[in-house]
Amino acid sequence: MVPSPFRELIIPLFIPHAGCPHHCIFCNQHAVTGQGSFTSPALPTLAEMEAEIERWLGWSSHRDSVEISFYGGTFLGLPLAVMSECLDLAHRYVKAGRVRGIRFSTRPDTVTEETLALLAAYPVTTVELGAQSMEDSVLTASTRGHCAADTEAAMARLKERGYRTVLQMMVGLPGETRALFDTSLSRMLDLSPHSLRIYPTVVLVGSGLESIWRQGMYHPLTLSEAVSRSKEAWISATRRGIQVIRMGLQESEEMRLEGICAGPHHPAFGHLVHSERFLDMAKQIAECCPSSGEEWWVRVHPRSISRMRGLRNENLNYLRDHYAFKTIHVAADETLEETALAAGGCIVDSVRQTFAKEKECW
Repeated sequence: MVPSPFRELIIPLFIPHAGCPHHCIFCNQHAVTGQGSFTSPALPTLAEMEAEIERWLGWSSHRDSVEISFYGGTFLGLPLAVMSECLDLAHRYVKAGRVRGIRFSTRPDTVTEETLALLAAYPVTTVELGAQSMEDSVLTASTRGHCAADTEAAMARLKERGYRTVLQMMVGLPGETRALFDTSLSRMLDLSPHSLRIYPTVVLVGSGLESIWRQGMYHPLTLSEAVSRSKEAWISATRRGIQVIRMGLQESEEMRLEGICAGPHHPAFGHLVHSERFLDMAKQIAECCPSSGEEWWVRVHPRSISRMRGLRNENLNYLRDHYAFKTIHVAADETLEETALAAGGCIVDSVRQTFAKEKECW
């Protein structure tokens, strides 16, 4: 996997299933990484980790910050001796000034006084919690092995010690209705994490979810439903100043798509979510500020042009099909916020919950 062009670089070290005390119904790391299994976790050797770090550091020039991360397992569930070895390795890079800090993902019920005491000696900057849901009935149906109260307790402990926190949530887990999703999202955002990751639930080969899916006992969300719920989560989080750092599974050399047998996976899932946001705003303006002509000019921030157009211009095609527009022009306007859209003498921003007439029609 080649790193993104953003100023922050996270070096991922994958430890599939390592440290996991429970076999969650949706999980099969082997299906998407080709490494390890629940009964035989794949923890790379220290030499392999070091080689991977060096490979990524070759791309780290001109980055504002670099962190070494441990993903794919339950980091705080590792034996303390193994955890110490991993932290010692990463710490050497921090002390050498080549890396800013260490981050990892773990289960909420592994954040204990004992594990936190071990972390205190290391430059850990960020802890990601696999909360997945804040509804106990959904967690139980997913054989998650912890409850929402564990997530609340873990967040309190981490914040007390000054760690940055990221909550990972899954959309469309077994037993999750739209109403349960809404309450789960609200409870998760009330914990005020620094960031959020949103993953639509897909059916992985060899997972418990595959078994009940094939029996007709589980119906994954459609792509449209997953996009809609993720859009709601993105807007709600952004309104509270919580950054959403990922939506959808990330395709990479480490993730094998043949391991996904059903569910709302799309290689540009995040783009679909943002495109639907802009389509919603365009429809709002088209209905509230009707255009007098067949030509329609839409203005967005330069970084929002592709989101406004939609994947393969689907947004523009929809607007032409449903409104009296023969031609739609999308123009760049740096004076607008990245979340805003202006057209027909009106400007709307769904994140800031504003809708108004512009002072001058453009």
